[in-house]
Parts: sequence; C-alpha cells; structure tokens
Amino acid sequence: MLADINSIADLTAQFPTEKDICHLLMDEDLLHKTAKCDKCGNNMSLRSRGSSYEWRCRVSKSQDCSSKSIKYGSFFKNTKLTLTQATKVMVMWNSQYTSSQISKEVGISERTTCDWRNFLREICQKTESTYEKIGGNDHIVEIDETNLHSRKYGVGKGTNEDWIFGGIDRESGKVFMKRVVNRSASVLVPLLQANVDKRSVVYSDEWRSYSQLKRYFTDHYTVCHKTQFVNVVGTRRVCTNGVES
Repeated sequence: MLADINSIADLTAQFPTEKDICHLLMDEDLLHKTAKCDKCGNNMSLRSRGSSYEWRCRVSKSQDCSSKSIKYGSFFKNTKLTLTQATKVMVMWNSQYTSSQISKEVGISERTTCDWRNFLREICQKTESTYEKIGGNDHIVEIDETNLHSRKYGVGKGTNEDWIFGGIDRESGKVFMKRVVNRSASVLVPLLQANVDKRSVVYSDEWRSYSQLKRYFTDHYTVCHKTQFVNVVGTRRVCTNGVES
C-alpha cells in the first residue's frame, strides 16, 4: 500500500489522520502490531492518546502497569517527528523531491530533512546488501540497460540522463536493478557477478561490454536488436523482452 502512494495528496486523501497513519505503518510492518509489558510480561492494549496511540498494560481499570510509545522498537523510536510527518518525508523522498520541498511541505528544518534522507539511504543500502543473487543452475537471466532522462516541457534534448542497468530471472521473476555511471564493461561486469549466480545462462543484446560474459557464466546468448526481437538458437528463443518490460 505505501509503495503505491506517490504524492502527499494521495497520502492525505487515503490516510488523513495520525491514527490512520499508525494503522498503515502497522500493515507495512514498520510498527509493531503487538507489545508485551516489560514489568509483568502480559500483552499490552493499543489505546488512544491524543491524536495518536500508545501501548498500555493495566493492573486495573484505574491503574496502569506500564505504557510504551507506539514508536517503540521501530526506526521511528528516536524521532521527534509525528508519524504523519515521517511518512510524508518517506513518500516525498521516494518521489525524488528536493530537501527544500520536503522541508516546506512537512514543516521541518532542512537539517532534519537532510538527516532523514541520509537515514533512508542507509536503510536501502543495508537492505540491498542482504539480497540473494538472482538466477541459478541453468536459469535464464535477461539483462539490459536503459537511459532515463527528462525533457523540459516534454520537448528538446534530454537532460539529467541516468543509466539504469538490471536483470530478471525468467524462472523466479526476481530482479536486480542498479544506477550506473556508464555502460562500460568495467562497470557492468562486476555488477553482474555480484548480482547474478555464475551458474546462470545470460541473455543480452550485442552491446560490446557483454562480449566476454561466457567467461563468467554457464553460457551467454545475444539478440541483435537492429534486425530482430528474438534470436532462435536451436530450442532457445533468445530475447530481452522480459527485462525491457
């Protein structure tokens, strides 16, 4: 659900209150759905506290055993931002808003915005480092690169060009994708070795940086996009339609 929200307008329309945001983050496993009392070990109850929630354990109807912040044990636990503010930062960061735009919309300092941007980037890097390689024993992995760019008013020469390199395992559907500075073999081949199992069969176009891939993988087949979309080699239908899609 959170990954489908691309703007603050969407977020506000679907989750207008702090409590709505709490439930969203619980559904996304970014907040705990249950809590245990540190004193007695009993299950705690989720109760209203102002515009948000907190976890409470009660000895009786009039006496609390203990309480916990709704943020406990999550990466929100040390932030002074409301969960609504923090979620807005994540949505805008994911949509590539600038620091000044985020600060103005969320109502926080640019220093706080900068800290959050660095924090989110570190989380993504740590998460990415845990990904397994795609492919495997005779799995077919299609690879390709593409140039993303923008044009002012939708016309003219492209600006802010970014090369994106990726691959897809035909059997599992698993993918990898990387932003790269260029398409040289010195950049692309190490990325392939780091993200694709060496027992895989690689399909690609005839870009020269791929010319030595048979050295690193079980096999490598190519398709010439100038003349064909599919290259039939024996029983193989070599194409990169999957990764292009």
